[in-house]
Amino acid sequence: MAKPHPFFLLLCFVLAAATATASALSPPLTHAYQELLKLKVASSRAILHKATPNTDEEKAAALLFGNYNDFWELCLEQDQQRYSSLLEAQEQRLAILEKSKGRSAWADFAAAEISLHIGMSELLFGNKLAAAWDLRKAYLRYRTNLQRWPGFIPNRKNLGMLQVMIGSVPDQYQWFLSIVGLKGSVREGMANLQSAADTPTLFQDEAKLLRAVVLHALVPEKAPLAVTQLTEMVQARPDNLLFLFAAMHLLKKTNQGEAAIMLYERRPVGKQYSPFPFLHHMVADLYLYRGDYAASAAENNRFLQQHRGKHYLKSAHYKLYLAYLLSRNPSAAKQHLKQIAEAGIRETEEDRYAARYAEENAQPVLPLLKARLHADGGYYDQALQDLKQPLSPSDTSLAVRAEYLYRKARVYHGLKDLQEAVSLYRQTIVLASATELYFAPNAALQLGYIYQQADQPEVAKAYFRQALRYKGHPYKNSIDAKAKLALSSF
Repeated sequence: MAKPHPFFLLLCFVLAAATATASALSPPLTHAYQELLKLKVASSRAILHKATPNTDEEKAAALLFGNYNDFWELCLEQDQQRYSSLLEAQEQRLAILEKSKGRSAWADFAAAEISLHIGMSELLFGNKLAAAWDLRKAYLRYRTNLQRWPGFIPNRKNLGMLQVMIGSVPDQYQWFLSIVGLKGSVREGMANLQSAADTPTLFQDEAKLLRAVVLHALVPEKAPLAVTQLTEMVQARPDNLLFLFAAMHLLKKTNQGEAAIMLYERRPVGKQYSPFPFLHHMVADLYLYRGDYAASAAENNRFLQQHRGKHYLKSAHYKLYLAYLLSRNPSAAKQHLKQIAEAGIRETEEDRYAARYAEENAQPVLPLLKARLHADGGYYDQALQDLKQPLSPSDTSLAVRAEYLYRKARVYHGLKDLQEAVSLYRQTIVLASATELYFAPNAALQLGYIYQQADQPEVAKAYFRQALRYKGHPYKNSIDAKAKLALSSF
Protein backbone atom coordinates (compact mmCIF):
# COMPACT_ATOMS: atom_id res chain seq x y z
CA MET A 1 0.00 0.00 0.00
CA ALA A 2 2.87 2.32 0.74
CA LYS A 3 4.88 1.86 -2.43
CA PRO A 4 4.78 3.84 -5.69
CA HIS A 5 4.18 0.72 -7.79
CA PRO A 6 2.74 1.42 -11.27
CA PHE A 7 -0.63 0.40 -9.87
CA PHE A 8 -0.20 3.03 -7.15
CA LEU A 9 0.58 5.68 -9.78
CA LEU A 10 -2.48 4.61 -11.73
CA LEU A 11 -4.58 5.01 -8.60
CA CYS A 12 -3.09 8.46 -8.08
CA PHE A 13 -4.44 9.54 -11.43
CA VAL A 14 -7.78 7.78 -11.40
CA LEU A 15 -8.78 8.38 -7.79
CA ALA A 16 -8.22 12.04 -8.53
CA ALA A 17 -10.35 11.90 -11.65
CA ALA A 18 -13.86 11.25 -10.38
CA THR A 19 -16.30 14.13 -10.55
CA ALA A 20 -20.05 14.33 -10.74
CA THR A 21 -22.99 15.69 -12.65
CA ALA A 22 -25.10 16.62 -9.65
CA SER A 23 -25.29 20.09 -11.13
CA ALA A 24 -24.08 21.47 -14.44
CA LEU A 25 -20.73 23.22 -14.48
CA SER A 26 -19.78 26.12 -16.70
CA PRO A 27 -18.11 25.26 -20.03
CA PRO A 28 -14.68 26.56 -18.86
CA LEU A 29 -14.74 24.33 -15.78
CA THR A 30 -15.83 21.33 -17.81
CA HIS A 31 -13.07 22.04 -20.33
CA ALA A 32 -10.50 22.36 -17.53
CA TYR A 33 -11.55 18.98 -16.22
CA GLN A 34 -11.33 17.38 -19.66
CA GLU A 35 -7.81 18.72 -20.15
CA LEU A 36 -6.52 17.53 -16.79
CA LEU A 37 -7.99 14.09 -17.44
CA LYS A 38 -5.80 13.90 -20.55
CA LEU A 39 -2.77 14.84 -18.39
CA LYS A 40 -2.59 18.32 -19.91
CA VAL A 41 -1.91 20.02 -16.60
CA ALA A 42 -0.64 23.38 -17.90
CA SER A 43 -3.64 23.77 -20.21
CA SER A 44 -6.08 22.94 -17.41
CA ARG A 45 -4.41 25.45 -15.08
CA ALA A 46 -4.60 28.18 -17.71
CA ILE A 47 -8.33 27.56 -18.27
CA LEU A 48 -9.03 27.57 -14.52
CA HIS A 49 -7.12 30.82 -14.11
CA LYS A 50 -9.54 32.54 -16.51
CA ALA A 51 -12.70 30.84 -15.24
CA THR A 52 -15.18 32.73 -13.04
CA PRO A 53 -17.10 30.29 -10.80
CA ASN A 54 -20.53 31.64 -9.85
CA THR A 55 -22.29 29.06 -7.68
CA ASP A 56 -21.06 27.33 -4.52
CA GLU A 57 -20.85 24.10 -6.54
CA GLU A 58 -18.67 25.73 -9.19
CA LYS A 59 -16.40 27.27 -6.55
CA ALA A 60 -15.91 23.85 -4.98
CA ALA A 61 -15.28 22.30 -8.40
CA ALA A 62 -12.72 24.98 -9.27
CA LEU A 63 -10.83 24.30 -6.03
CA LEU A 64 -10.98 20.57 -6.70
CA PHE A 65 -9.79 20.80 -10.30
CA GLY A 66 -6.97 23.11 -9.27
CA ASN A 67 -5.97 20.55 -6.69
CA TYR A 68 -5.99 17.74 -9.24
CA ASN A 69 -3.41 19.61 -11.27
CA ASP A 70 -1.05 20.14 -8.32
CA PHE A 71 -1.50 16.54 -7.22
CA TRP A 72 -0.94 15.12 -10.68
CA GLU A 73 2.21 17.19 -11.11
CA LEU A 74 3.58 15.55 -7.97
CA CYS A 75 2.60 12.07 -9.21
CA LEU A 76 3.98 12.55 -12.70
CA GLU A 77 7.20 14.42 -11.98
CA GLN A 78 7.92 13.51 -8.31
CA ASP A 79 9.94 16.70 -7.90
CA GLN A 80 11.08 16.89 -4.26
CA GLN A 81 11.70 20.64 -4.58
CA ARG A 82 8.05 21.23 -5.51
CA TYR A 83 6.62 18.94 -2.85
CA SER A 84 6.35 21.38 0.08
CA SER A 85 4.78 24.22 -1.90
CA LEU A 86 2.29 22.01 -3.76
CA LEU A 87 1.31 20.19 -0.56
CA GLU A 88 0.76 23.53 1.22
CA ALA A 89 -1.46 24.70 -1.66
CA GLN A 90 -3.55 21.53 -1.27
CA GLU A 91 -3.93 22.12 2.48
CA GLN A 92 -5.05 25.70 1.86
CA ARG A 93 -7.79 24.56 -0.52
CA LEU A 94 -8.94 21.98 2.02
CA ALA A 95 -9.16 24.68 4.70
CA ILE A 96 -11.41 26.78 2.45
CA LEU A 97 -13.71 23.84 1.74
CA GLU A 98 -13.95 22.83 5.39
CA LYS A 99 -15.57 26.21 6.15
CA SER A 100 -18.48 25.24 3.87
CA LYS A 101 -18.86 21.73 5.31
CA GLY A 102 -22.33 20.31 4.71
CA ARG A 103 -23.35 23.15 2.42
CA SER A 104 -23.36 21.08 -0.77
CA ALA A 105 -22.46 17.63 -2.09
CA TRP A 106 -19.79 19.23 -4.25
CA ALA A 107 -18.07 20.93 -1.32
CA ASP A 108 -18.09 17.77 0.80
CA PHE A 109 -16.88 15.64 -2.08
CA ALA A 110 -14.10 18.11 -2.94
CA ALA A 111 -12.94 18.09 0.69
CA ALA A 112 -12.79 14.28 0.70
CA GLU A 113 -10.93 14.25 -2.60
CA ILE A 114 -8.35 16.78 -1.49
CA SER A 115 -7.82 14.85 1.76
CA LEU A 116 -7.14 11.83 -0.42
CA HIS A 117 -4.73 13.79 -2.62
CA ILE A 118 -2.83 15.04 0.42
CA GLY A 119 -2.53 11.54 1.87
CA MET A 120 -1.33 10.02 -1.39
CA SER A 121 1.12 12.89 -1.94
CA GLU A 122 2.61 12.24 1.49
CA LEU A 123 2.74 8.52 0.80
CA LEU A 124 4.54 9.03 -2.50
CA PHE A 125 7.21 11.16 -0.82
CA GLY A 126 7.77 8.80 2.10
CA ASN A 127 5.80 10.53 4.89
CA LYS A 128 3.94 7.34 5.79
CA LEU A 129 2.56 8.25 9.22
CA ALA A 130 1.10 11.57 8.06
CA ALA A 131 -0.20 9.86 4.94
CA ALA A 132 -2.02 7.22 6.96
CA TRP A 133 -3.92 9.82 8.99
CA ASP A 134 -4.90 11.85 5.93
CA LEU A 135 -6.05 8.74 4.08
CA ARG A 136 -8.09 7.88 7.16
CA LYS A 137 -9.68 11.36 7.04
CA ALA A 138 -10.50 10.89 3.37
CA TYR A 139 -12.07 7.48 3.96
CA LEU A 140 -14.24 8.79 6.81
CA ARG A 141 -15.27 11.83 4.74
CA TYR A 142 -16.38 9.62 1.85
CA ARG A 143 -18.36 7.40 4.20
CA THR A 144 -20.07 10.40 5.80
CA ASN A 145 -20.71 11.93 2.38
CA LEU A 146 -22.40 8.74 1.20
CA GLN A 147 -24.80 8.94 4.13
CA ARG A 148 -25.45 12.66 3.65
CA TRP A 149 -25.62 12.65 -0.17
CA PRO A 150 -26.57 9.06 -1.19
CA GLY A 151 -27.29 10.03 -4.79
CA PHE A 152 -23.87 11.64 -5.38
CA ILE A 153 -22.17 8.87 -7.34
CA PRO A 154 -18.48 9.90 -7.06
CA ASN A 155 -18.56 9.35 -3.30
CA ARG A 156 -19.61 5.74 -3.89
CA LYS A 157 -16.87 5.27 -6.48
CA ASN A 158 -13.97 6.53 -4.40
CA LEU A 159 -15.22 4.96 -1.20
CA GLY A 160 -15.38 1.69 -3.11
CA MET A 161 -11.83 2.06 -4.34
CA LEU A 162 -10.54 2.74 -0.83
CA GLN A 163 -12.51 -0.22 0.54
CA VAL A 164 -10.79 -2.48 -2.01
CA MET A 165 -7.34 -1.03 -1.25
CA ILE A 166 -7.72 -1.30 2.52
CA GLY A 167 -9.26 -4.76 2.25
CA SER A 168 -6.21 -6.02 0.35
CA VAL A 169 -3.46 -4.46 2.48
CA PRO A 170 -0.69 -7.00 3.24
CA ASP A 171 -0.70 -8.55 6.71
CA GLN A 172 2.27 -6.55 7.99
CA TYR A 173 0.18 -3.34 7.78
CA GLN A 174 -3.02 -4.68 9.34
CA TRP A 175 -1.93 -3.72 12.88
CA PHE A 176 -1.80 -0.07 11.88
CA LEU A 177 -5.21 -0.16 10.19
CA SER A 178 -6.64 -1.58 13.41
CA ILE A 179 -5.12 1.26 15.44
CA VAL A 180 -6.52 3.98 13.18
CA GLY A 181 -9.91 2.28 12.95
CA LEU A 182 -10.06 1.44 9.24
CA LYS A 183 -11.64 -1.72 7.94
CA GLY A 184 -11.87 -2.49 4.27
CA SER A 185 -14.12 -4.83 2.37
CA VAL A 186 -13.28 -5.95 -1.13
CA ARG A 187 -16.86 -7.13 -1.70
CA GLU A 188 -18.43 -3.84 -0.59
CA GLY A 189 -15.83 -1.88 -2.49
CA MET A 190 -16.52 -3.76 -5.71
CA ALA A 191 -20.25 -3.24 -5.29
CA ASN A 192 -19.71 0.51 -4.91
CA LEU A 193 -17.40 0.61 -7.93
CA GLN A 194 -19.91 -1.37 -9.98
CA SER A 195 -22.67 1.07 -9.08
CA ALA A 196 -20.55 4.01 -10.19
CA ALA A 197 -19.47 2.31 -13.42
CA ASP A 198 -23.06 1.37 -14.32
CA THR A 199 -24.48 4.84 -13.71
CA PRO A 200 -24.54 6.93 -16.89
CA THR A 201 -22.86 10.26 -16.13
CA LEU A 202 -20.54 12.52 -18.02
CA PHE A 203 -17.64 11.03 -16.08
CA GLN A 204 -18.58 7.37 -16.30
CA ASP A 205 -15.38 6.45 -18.13
CA GLU A 206 -13.29 6.95 -14.99
CA ALA A 207 -15.46 4.55 -13.02
CA LYS A 208 -15.16 1.99 -15.81
CA LEU A 209 -11.39 2.46 -15.88
CA LEU A 210 -11.03 1.80 -12.17
CA ARG A 211 -13.39 -1.16 -12.30
CA ALA A 212 -11.30 -2.68 -15.10
CA VAL A 213 -8.06 -2.22 -13.15
CA VAL A 214 -9.53 -3.80 -10.02
CA LEU A 215 -11.17 -6.63 -11.96
CA HIS A 216 -7.80 -7.44 -13.45
CA ALA A 217 -6.23 -7.60 -9.98
CA LEU A 218 -9.12 -9.49 -8.36
CA VAL A 219 -10.32 -11.99 -10.92
CA PRO A 220 -7.63 -13.33 -13.29
CA GLU A 221 -10.17 -15.00 -15.58
CA LYS A 222 -11.69 -11.56 -16.22
CA ALA A 223 -8.34 -9.97 -17.08
CA PRO A 224 -9.00 -10.27 -20.85
CA LEU A 225 -12.30 -8.43 -20.40
CA ALA A 226 -10.57 -5.68 -18.41
CA VAL A 227 -7.90 -5.30 -21.08
CA THR A 228 -10.53 -5.15 -23.83
CA GLN A 229 -12.46 -2.46 -21.98
CA LEU A 230 -9.39 -0.27 -21.56
CA THR A 231 -8.13 -0.69 -25.11
CA GLU A 232 -11.59 0.27 -26.37
CA MET A 233 -11.43 3.40 -24.20
CA VAL A 234 -8.08 4.28 -25.80
CA GLN A 235 -9.55 3.80 -29.27
CA ALA A 236 -12.49 6.05 -28.39
CA ARG A 237 -10.22 8.73 -26.79
CA PRO A 238 -6.90 8.55 -28.67
CA ASP A 239 -5.79 11.89 -27.20
CA ASN A 240 -6.16 10.69 -23.59
CA LEU A 241 -2.76 9.81 -22.15
CA LEU A 242 -4.23 8.55 -18.87
CA PHE A 243 -6.33 5.91 -20.61
CA LEU A 244 -3.32 4.85 -22.68
CA PHE A 245 -1.15 4.48 -19.56
CA ALA A 246 -3.80 2.35 -17.86
CA ALA A 247 -4.19 0.12 -20.92
CA MET A 248 -0.41 -0.28 -21.25
CA HIS A 249 -0.20 -1.22 -17.58
CA LEU A 250 -2.76 -4.01 -17.95
CA LEU A 251 -1.28 -5.27 -21.21
CA LYS A 252 2.13 -5.47 -19.58
CA LYS A 253 0.72 -7.28 -16.54
CA THR A 254 -1.00 -9.81 -18.81
CA ASN A 255 2.19 -10.55 -20.80
CA GLN A 256 1.01 -8.78 -23.95
CA GLY A 257 4.19 -6.84 -24.56
CA GLU A 258 3.79 -6.37 -28.29
CA ALA A 259 0.29 -4.89 -27.95
CA ALA A 260 1.53 -2.53 -25.21
CA ILE A 261 4.42 -1.37 -27.42
CA MET A 262 2.01 -0.67 -30.27
CA LEU A 263 -0.07 1.54 -27.95
CA TYR A 264 3.02 3.39 -26.76
CA GLU A 265 4.19 4.05 -30.30
CA ARG A 266 0.76 5.56 -31.09
CA ARG A 267 0.61 7.63 -27.89
CA PRO A 268 -0.47 11.27 -28.05
CA VAL A 269 2.55 13.58 -27.91
CA GLY A 270 3.16 17.31 -27.78
CA LYS A 271 4.19 20.08 -25.44
CA GLN A 272 0.61 20.33 -24.16
CA TYR A 273 1.03 17.01 -22.32
CA SER A 274 2.74 16.99 -18.94
CA PRO A 275 6.11 15.24 -18.70
CA PHE A 276 5.57 11.57 -17.82
CA PRO A 277 9.02 10.04 -17.19
CA PHE A 278 7.68 6.77 -15.78
CA LEU A 279 6.09 5.94 -19.13
CA HIS A 280 9.60 5.66 -20.60
CA HIS A 281 10.69 3.34 -17.79
CA MET A 282 7.64 1.16 -18.42
CA VAL A 283 8.20 0.84 -22.15
CA ALA A 284 11.92 0.18 -21.58
CA ASP A 285 10.82 -3.05 -19.90
CA LEU A 286 8.64 -3.92 -22.88
CA TYR A 287 11.49 -3.42 -25.37
CA LEU A 288 13.73 -5.52 -23.11
CA TYR A 289 11.15 -8.33 -23.22
CA ARG A 290 11.07 -8.16 -27.01
CA GLY A 291 14.87 -8.27 -27.25
CA ASP A 292 15.19 -4.75 -28.67
CA TYR A 293 18.01 -3.81 -26.34
CA ALA A 294 18.98 -0.53 -28.02
CA ALA A 295 15.43 0.80 -27.75
CA SER A 296 15.18 -0.34 -24.13
CA ALA A 297 18.42 1.43 -23.19
CA ALA A 298 17.34 4.60 -24.99
CA GLU A 299 14.02 4.72 -23.10
CA ASN A 300 15.59 4.12 -19.68
CA ASN A 301 18.25 6.75 -20.35
CA ARG A 302 15.43 9.12 -21.27
CA PHE A 303 13.71 8.24 -17.98
CA LEU A 304 16.87 8.96 -15.99
CA GLN A 305 17.27 12.33 -17.71
CA GLN A 306 13.69 13.43 -17.00
CA HIS A 307 12.79 11.81 -13.67
CA ARG A 308 13.14 14.04 -10.62
CA GLY A 309 12.11 11.53 -7.98
CA LYS A 310 14.03 8.89 -6.06
CA HIS A 311 11.98 5.83 -7.02
CA TYR A 312 12.85 3.41 -9.84
CA LEU A 313 16.39 4.74 -10.26
CA LYS A 314 18.01 1.50 -9.09
CA SER A 315 15.60 -0.43 -11.28
CA ALA A 316 16.43 1.71 -14.32
CA HIS A 317 20.16 1.09 -13.88
CA TYR A 318 19.50 -2.64 -13.42
CA LYS A 319 17.49 -2.77 -16.66
CA LEU A 320 20.23 -0.80 -18.43
CA TYR A 321 22.74 -3.33 -17.11
CA LEU A 322 20.63 -6.12 -18.62
CA ALA A 323 20.21 -4.33 -21.95
CA TYR A 324 23.96 -3.73 -22.33
CA LEU A 325 24.86 -7.19 -21.06
CA LEU A 326 22.56 -8.88 -23.58
CA SER A 327 23.74 -6.62 -26.41
CA ARG A 328 27.35 -7.59 -25.60
CA ASN A 329 28.56 -4.28 -24.24
CA PRO A 330 30.19 -5.46 -21.00
CA SER A 331 31.86 -2.16 -20.08
CA ALA A 332 28.55 -0.25 -20.17
CA ALA A 333 26.83 -3.11 -18.33
CA LYS A 334 29.46 -2.99 -15.58
CA GLN A 335 29.04 0.78 -15.23
CA HIS A 336 25.29 0.53 -14.65
CA LEU A 337 25.68 -2.43 -12.29
CA LYS A 338 27.90 -0.21 -10.14
CA GLN A 339 25.38 2.66 -10.25
CA ILE A 340 22.59 0.53 -8.81
CA ALA A 341 24.06 0.96 -5.32
CA GLU A 342 24.59 4.71 -5.77
CA ALA A 343 21.26 5.78 -7.24
CA GLY A 344 17.91 6.44 -5.58
CA ILE A 345 16.38 4.58 -2.65
CA ARG A 346 15.20 1.00 -2.13
CA GLU A 347 11.48 1.58 -1.47
CA THR A 348 9.80 -0.09 -4.42
CA GLU A 349 10.03 -3.82 -4.96
CA GLU A 350 11.78 -3.22 -8.27
CA ASP A 351 14.42 -1.09 -6.57
CA ARG A 352 14.90 -3.57 -3.75
CA TYR A 353 15.30 -6.42 -6.22
CA ALA A 354 17.88 -4.42 -8.19
CA ALA A 355 19.81 -3.52 -5.03
CA ARG A 356 19.82 -7.11 -3.85
CA TYR A 357 21.00 -8.33 -7.23
CA ALA A 358 23.91 -5.86 -7.23
CA GLU A 359 24.89 -6.80 -3.68
CA GLU A 360 24.92 -10.52 -4.47
CA ASN A 361 27.03 -9.84 -7.57
CA ALA A 362 25.95 -13.14 -9.10
CA GLN A 363 26.75 -13.93 -12.71
CA PRO A 364 23.44 -14.28 -14.59
CA VAL A 365 22.59 -17.50 -16.37
CA LEU A 366 21.88 -16.11 -19.83
CA PRO A 367 19.39 -18.74 -21.08
CA LEU A 368 17.29 -18.28 -17.92
CA LEU A 369 17.54 -14.50 -18.14
CA LYS A 370 16.42 -14.45 -21.77
CA ALA A 371 13.61 -16.92 -21.03
CA ARG A 372 12.36 -14.75 -18.18
CA LEU A 373 12.33 -11.61 -20.28
CA HIS A 374 10.70 -13.26 -23.31
CA ALA A 375 8.02 -14.88 -21.12
CA ASP A 376 7.27 -11.60 -19.34
CA GLY A 377 6.50 -10.07 -22.72
CA GLY A 378 4.39 -13.00 -23.88
CA TYR A 379 7.01 -14.28 -26.35
CA TYR A 380 6.56 -17.85 -25.14
CA ASP A 381 7.93 -19.71 -28.16
CA GLN A 382 11.19 -17.76 -27.92
CA ALA A 383 11.29 -18.40 -24.17
CA LEU A 384 10.91 -22.14 -24.71
CA GLN A 385 13.81 -22.06 -27.17
CA ASP A 386 15.89 -20.18 -24.58
CA LEU A 387 15.21 -22.90 -22.02
CA LYS A 388 16.36 -25.60 -24.46
CA GLN A 389 19.85 -24.10 -24.50
CA PRO A 390 22.25 -26.20 -22.40
CA LEU A 391 23.33 -24.79 -19.04
CA SER A 392 27.01 -24.86 -18.11
CA PRO A 393 28.17 -27.46 -15.56
CA SER A 394 28.72 -24.66 -13.03
CA ASP A 395 25.03 -23.70 -13.13
CA THR A 396 23.87 -26.37 -10.72
CA SER A 397 23.01 -24.34 -7.61
CA LEU A 398 19.63 -24.73 -5.96
CA ALA A 399 18.69 -21.17 -7.01
CA VAL A 400 19.43 -21.90 -10.67
CA ARG A 401 17.57 -25.22 -10.61
CA ALA A 402 14.55 -23.59 -8.91
CA GLU A 403 14.49 -20.75 -11.40
CA TYR A 404 14.72 -23.17 -14.33
CA LEU A 405 11.66 -25.07 -13.11
CA TYR A 406 9.74 -21.87 -12.39
CA ARG A 407 10.55 -20.26 -15.76
CA LYS A 408 9.53 -23.39 -17.60
CA ALA A 409 6.28 -23.50 -15.64
CA ARG A 410 5.46 -19.91 -16.55
CA VAL A 411 6.13 -20.59 -20.22
CA TYR A 412 3.84 -23.62 -20.32
CA HIS A 413 1.25 -21.66 -18.35
CA GLY A 414 1.40 -18.96 -21.00
CA LEU A 415 1.08 -21.57 -23.73
CA LYS A 416 -2.06 -22.94 -21.97
CA ASP A 417 -0.45 -26.33 -21.29
CA LEU A 418 -1.80 -26.38 -17.74
CA GLN A 419 -0.97 -30.00 -16.97
CA GLU A 420 2.72 -29.40 -17.61
CA ALA A 421 2.61 -26.03 -15.83
CA VAL A 422 1.03 -27.51 -12.68
CA SER A 423 3.65 -30.25 -12.52
CA LEU A 424 6.51 -27.77 -12.87
CA TYR A 425 5.03 -25.30 -10.34
CA ARG A 426 4.76 -28.14 -7.79
CA GLN A 427 8.35 -29.17 -8.42
CA THR A 428 9.39 -25.55 -7.89
CA ILE A 429 7.64 -25.44 -4.51
CA VAL A 430 9.26 -28.69 -3.36
CA LEU A 431 12.72 -27.46 -4.33
CA ALA A 432 12.56 -23.82 -3.16
CA SER A 433 10.18 -23.72 -0.18
CA ALA A 434 12.98 -23.60 2.39
CA THR A 435 14.67 -20.61 0.71
CA GLU A 436 13.97 -16.88 0.50
CA LEU A 437 13.73 -17.08 -3.28
CA TYR A 438 10.44 -15.80 -4.68
CA PHE A 439 9.92 -18.78 -6.98
CA ALA A 440 8.04 -20.94 -4.45
CA PRO A 441 5.54 -18.26 -3.30
CA ASN A 442 4.94 -17.19 -6.88
CA ALA A 443 4.45 -20.81 -7.95
CA ALA A 444 1.88 -21.22 -5.16
CA LEU A 445 0.11 -18.04 -6.31
CA GLN A 446 -0.02 -19.24 -9.91
CA LEU A 447 -1.36 -22.64 -8.83
CA GLY A 448 -4.06 -20.80 -6.91
CA TYR A 449 -5.07 -18.97 -10.08
CA ILE A 450 -5.10 -22.18 -12.12
CA TYR A 451 -7.36 -24.00 -9.65
CA GLN A 452 -9.55 -20.92 -9.23
CA GLN A 453 -10.18 -20.88 -12.97
CA ALA A 454 -10.76 -24.66 -12.91
CA ASP A 455 -13.56 -24.10 -10.38
CA GLN A 456 -11.77 -25.92 -7.57
CA PRO A 457 -12.09 -23.24 -4.88
CA GLU A 458 -10.80 -25.23 -1.90
CA VAL A 459 -7.59 -26.22 -3.68
CA ALA A 460 -7.18 -22.66 -4.95
CA LYS A 461 -7.62 -21.17 -1.46
CA ALA A 462 -5.07 -23.62 -0.04
CA TYR A 463 -2.46 -22.45 -2.55
CA PHE A 464 -3.25 -18.75 -2.01
CA ARG A 465 -2.81 -19.26 1.76
CA GLN A 466 0.43 -21.10 1.11
CA ALA A 467 1.70 -18.12 -0.93
CA LEU A 468 1.02 -15.87 2.09
CA ARG A 469 3.08 -18.04 4.44
CA TYR A 470 6.45 -17.45 2.78
CA LYS A 471 8.67 -14.88 4.48
CA GLY A 472 11.63 -12.76 3.48
CA HIS A 473 11.41 -12.94 -0.31
CA PRO A 474 11.83 -9.72 -2.34
CA TYR A 475 8.28 -9.69 -3.76
CA LYS A 476 6.37 -10.42 -0.55
CA ASN A 477 4.26 -7.24 -0.62
CA SER A 478 2.92 -7.74 -4.14
CA ILE A 479 2.48 -11.52 -3.89
CA ASP A 480 0.70 -11.17 -0.54
CA ALA A 481 -1.57 -8.46 -1.91
CA LYS A 482 -2.50 -10.61 -4.94
CA ALA A 483 -3.14 -13.67 -2.77
CA LYS A 484 -5.32 -11.68 -0.37
CA LEU A 485 -7.28 -10.15 -3.22
CA ALA A 486 -7.85 -13.59 -4.69
CA LEU A 487 -8.98 -15.04 -1.34
CA SER A 488 -11.43 -12.17 -0.88
CA SER A 489 -13.15 -13.04 -4.16
CA PHE A 490 -14.49 -16.42 -2.89
